[in-house]
Order: sequence, then C-alpha cells, then structure tokens
Amino acid sequence: MEFTDGVEANNGDLKGKLTKIRLAPLGRRPRSCPEIGPAWWRLRSTHDSVTGLFDTLYLVRQTRARTKNQSTRGRLSSDAQDLLRAAIVFTSAGLDATVQALIEHAVPLLVIGNANAKNRFEIFIENQVRASKVEREFLAALKDGDPHKRMVQLYIRSLTKASFQGSKDLKERACGALGITNAQLPQSRFTKLDEFFTARNDVAHRLDLQASTGADSKPPRTQRRQDEVGQMCGEVLLLIRDLIKATATNLVECRNT
Repeated sequence: MEFTDGVEANNGDLKGKLTKIRLAPLGRRPRSCPEIGPAWWRLRSTHDSVTGLFDTLYLVRQTRARTKNQSTRGRLSSDAQDLLRAAIVFTSAGLDATVQALIEHAVPLLVIGNANAKNRFEIFIENQVRASKVEREFLAALKDGDPHKRMVQLYIRSLTKASFQGSKDLKERACGALGITNAQLPQSRFTKLDEFFTARNDVAHRLDLQASTGADSKPPRTQRRQDEVGQMCGEVLLLIRDLIKATATNLVECRNT
C-alpha cells in the first residue's frame, strides 16, 4: 500500500496536498496451475475496481478543492466518504467471489492428494453420516454411480454457499479446504482483517449509520479515513493473493506425488 502526495496547483488555488491511495501490485500469477485461473482473474478484477474507486476519490477531492477554493485538509465530503464505503464493499465482494472460485476449482484435486484437505473432507462426510437427520442430497450422492464426485460437489457447496463472516470464518473454511497450513499463512495475517470485517458489516448492513440521538433526528454516519480504508482493503487483497499462491503450491505438490 502506498500513499503519494499530489502536486499543489501552480497558482496556489489548492491549499494543502492531496494524498492518492495506490494499492500494492499483485505480481505475477502462479504458472502451471490452471485451477487457480478463475480465482486469479476475479482478484485482478477486484484490484482494478478498487483502484478505480481510489482514483475517482482523488479526482473528486481535487475538483472540489479547486472549484470551491477550499483546503484539501480536514474532513472528507459525503461523496468522498461514499467512495471509501464503496471500496470496502467492492473488496468484500471480491474476497467472496475469489475465494469461492478458488475452493470450487482446487478442492477436487486437493481432497485426493493433500493430507490436510483430505482430512477436512472426511470430517465433512463423517458429520453427514452422524447427523440426526441425513440430508436427502447426501443420500442421493451415496446412490450415485460416482459417489465420490457427488460428495465433493456437496462439500464444495457447503463451503461456498455463504459469504465469509470474519477472519476466523475465512481461515477455517478456506485454509482447511485448501490444505493451507499455519506455516504457509500464519494466523496473524487473518486477525489483521478483523477491522476490515467490522467496517464491511457496518457499511453493508447499517450504511455506516450510528445510533440516532433523537426519535426524529438524522443519525450520524461513521467518518472513514482514506489511509485506514486503503490499508484495510490492501491487506485483504494481498491475503487473497497469498491464499491463491499457497493453493497453487499445494496443487503442484499433489501432481508431483
């Protein structure tokens, strides 16, 4: 994540300096691993969309400061705040879409060739068998001509049917299914996203509105700082990138064993 200072206008009509958020580059896609392709392109699209929002934020602040001869310092305008909220929502949507695609395309091979992923899959099957009421789809999978394939499909569906609700949920569902160890991605990388998930929930579920001070008064909204939002979104995108890279490593090892 980089924050670069804008250049002051030559005629002095722009008081202060604008800061432009630049997301860290994703680097190269892991090669010789076609299963990660769909996830990688979703990550790239998310990175591009969030970058576009931050570029628009810069232009909005620049235009407002020049047309109104205002200082660039101080609280952001409401339209600038909405762009920061949009960046949080776009990043969250990209997280769900990317990791779900990664699970969908990588798990079928990993449950065969990766010990950690296979163990999680077997736990899923055991839980289905021991359930007080066995699901109809599970019974149909047992009777199928290729029960393993149907079981894997049910397993993937259970992992991807809901959005990720927090850093713990992301680590348990994604890392477990993809066979990713703590050595590959430590717990601290996930807990750093707690602030992001809190912000995501505040924006997506409450529009950043706080408790009203009166029955008929306009509720205040949480004011976002662009450096904090930029940092949060950047950490999410880099973690997703590293999830993809770790998965690619596990897939390559499956093929080599």
